[in-house]
Amino acid sequence: MLQPVSSTLRRVVQHAIRFSGPSIPTRALGLLVTPGVLYGCSLNTALMPRKMHGGIQLLRPMTNSAVRARRKRTVNNLDPNHLSTRDIVDLNGPCLPSVSFGAAGMRLDYLCTKTPFPPNSRGFFYYCSRPGLPAGTGEIRFRVVDSRSALASCSAGDLFANGKDLLDHTGHKPWRMHMLQVYSARRYDPIRRLLLSQGLIDATRDLETARRVSAVTLEKIGRSIILDTISDTFVIQLPVTRLPLAFIHDECIMPPSEVAYNLHWRDRPETVEGFDAHWRLYQGAAVVRYELKKAETNKMFHGAKQGEVVLVLRILELLDPAGPDEVPFRLPEGGDLAQGTSPSFYWFMPLDRARKQGVITPSSLKVLEDLYLGDSASTDTTATKTPS
Repeated sequence: MLQPVSSTLRRVVQHAIRFSGPSIPTRALGLLVTPGVLYGCSLNTALMPRKMHGGIQLLRPMTNSAVRARRKRTVNNLDPNHLSTRDIVDLNGPCLPSVSFGAAGMRLDYLCTKTPFPPNSRGFFYYCSRPGLPAGTGEIRFRVVDSRSALASCSAGDLFANGKDLLDHTGHKPWRMHMLQVYSARRYDPIRRLLLSQGLIDATRDLETARRVSAVTLEKIGRSIILDTISDTFVIQLPVTRLPLAFIHDECIMPPSEVAYNLHWRDRPETVEGFDAHWRLYQGAAVVRYELKKAETNKMFHGAKQGEVVLVLRILELLDPAGPDEVPFRLPEGGDLAQGTSPSFYWFMPLDRARKQGVITPSSLKVLEDLYLGDSASTDTTATKTPS
C-alpha cells in the first residue's frame, strides 16, 4: 500500500521546482567601485543534496562558485616595457570582475553595475603617462590583445604593440582609471602601491600628487572630463547643456566644474551641397580642444571687442557625421568653432572669466599663447588630432 507523501518531502519538491527555472543573469560592470556585495549573483539550476535527520535529503541551489572555480585575476606589473604573457588578464565573466593589484583586490566597473566589459576583453593593464606633465597626470589603461596570437608563441611585447586600448562605452576614447581617481579614494591604494613598487612613480611624485589632490574636492571626478594639459583634445557630445571639466595645471588642480553651457554646432548652408535647409543641428560625438583667438569684426563674437583675445572651443572632427536625412555633416577645412544657443554666434570665454574659474593659469595661458598667438605658432595647430 502506498504511503502518503510526507509534508517534509512535499516541501522538498516545491523547493526544487521553485529553483528549476532560468538562472538570474549576471551582467554588470563600471569604473572602480568599492569591494562589497557582488551584484546580480545568479543561482545555477543544478541542485545539491544536503543531509538531514531521518535520512531525508533536502535539495538546495548550487551557486556559480560551486559549479566552477572563481577566475583569479592578478596584476603584478603595470610597466608596458617589461610585460610577460603571465600578465594577461581576462575581464570576461561575472559582473564586477574582481582584480587583485599586488596583494589587494578590488572590483572593476566598465560603466555601471549593469554594463559588462565588452566580449574578448583580454589583455594587459598598464600605466600610461607623458613626460613633463605635472603631478596628478597619468592613467591606468587596458590594452586588448588578439586571443589567437596570445595562444601562439608571440612575445608579450609583440602582443602589446599589436593590441589596441579598450575603449569606453562611447567607443570614442580609451577606458581609463585616471590618477586623480587613484589618489582621491583609499580603495585604489593597491594601484598606487604597485606603481611605487615598480618605480613607475617615485616617492617625490607620489607625495606631491597626494598633496595636490588633498587640496581640492574630487568627489565627482569619475564623471568628469579630465585634461592633463589645457591643449589636450577631448571628446564631448553635441549639443551639450553643461560641460563639466577638471584641469591639471602646473600651479594647481582645478576640480570638476561646469565651464561651458549650451554648446552646439550646426551646418552652414554653404557646407552642404545640394541641401536646401538653412541650418541642421549636429547631434553626436565630436573631438574638440581649447584655443586662443582674436575676436573678429564679423559679429560672430557677440559682446567681445575687436581684436580681444578670447578662449574658444574648436571642433576638429565629427565622430558621428551621418545625418538623419542621409546628408552627412561636414566641417570646414581646419575645423570650426563651437556655437552658442544661436548659430549666429560662436561660444567664447573672456580671459578674465577663464582665470576666475580656474580654466587657465599663467602656465596654461602661456601654452595656449605659444600655440596660437606666438611667432612660433604653426598653421598645423588647426589639424585634426584625435584624443591620445
